[in-house]
Amino acid sequence: MQRAFLYLLIALSFTGLHAPAQAGIVDSLRWIWSDEEPEVTQSEKEAEEAEAQAILDKATARYEDGNMWLANRGFKKIIKKYEETPAAGEALFYQAHYYMTKERWGKAFKSFQGIVDNHPRFEQFDRVISGQFECATAHMEGARGRILGVIPGFKQYKLANDEFEQIVRNARFGDYAPLSLMNIALLANMREKPEDAIDALDRLINYYPQSMLAPDAYFNLAKTYSELVRGEAYDQGSTRQAISYYEDFLILFPNNQYIGDVEANLERMENLLASSRLNLGDFYYFYRANNTAALIFYNEAITTAPNSDAAAEARDRIADIEAGVRPATSSNLLGKILGFN
Repeated sequence: MQRAFLYLLIALSFTGLHAPAQAGIVDSLRWIWSDEEPEVTQSEKEAEEAEAQAILDKATARYEDGNMWLANRGFKKIIKKYEETPAAGEALFYQAHYYMTKERWGKAFKSFQGIVDNHPRFEQFDRVISGQFECATAHMEGARGRILGVIPGFKQYKLANDEFEQIVRNARFGDYAPLSLMNIALLANMREKPEDAIDALDRLINYYPQSMLAPDAYFNLAKTYSELVRGEAYDQGSTRQAISYYEDFLILFPNNQYIGDVEANLERMENLLASSRLNLGDFYYFYRANNTAALIFYNEAITTAPNSDAAAEARDRIADIEAGVRPATSSNLLGKILGFN
């Protein structure tokens, strides 16, 4: 392209045209081969907006008369041909609601997203986010896509998750952001992805601590961690996390309706952790003859849940150690039976 432009310049230099005429031709050619978009004058912009508005007025009249299919054709024309005009934002808004009446939630969400991306100053922005939340909720509640536009497809939980994440990005400081995070956590539990639920709930309590959903987030976060606990013989990282969030809940929301459940769950987690400490202490006391290490874990069991059965056993073990009683392992238990000890 640049080479052709050069050849034309050389050709013009050998013509009999006057310099001003040559300059005009060169400027025209330079504009044709330029990658830059031509500047739109104010009058052209106003004319374009007027054309778009005229089509919108006609389409909305059809929409209100119930002739939605024809109305949507007008909306599509505006969105495609006049995408930067204010009428395009209105057309996307109407189009989204048209798709919602047809339960085509994915298309509706995308139309609303077109407003967010291309018309950030749209006057009814709150209604846009509300509409997106409704679409995502429909997918969360089991709305199915259509194969070939007719056959019901599969449930779209993954799509719902992505849509709620998009809402959080679109309106980070709005009321729908914490609601979306809570729904992301619920979807993660439905899809058996506890790590995703933990991530969403953690963002909720950190970014929106004053939200009305904060108590539920703490409760569900602790509950999710507690459900990851496999038993006293396994790593207790999840148990400690559950205890931490239950304790935070009691401090932050002392009058909440879940207090009874939280106290019961906290006691259960503490007893489990105390039993785990007791088991570790027993390992060092019975099988490694390491009283120092055993005492550390027995004391941890007592500190974690002072009134638990594990704590009572730990106190008995400590008393035996202090009294110099040797642990009854399989070898020295035989010695006791035979009278050698």
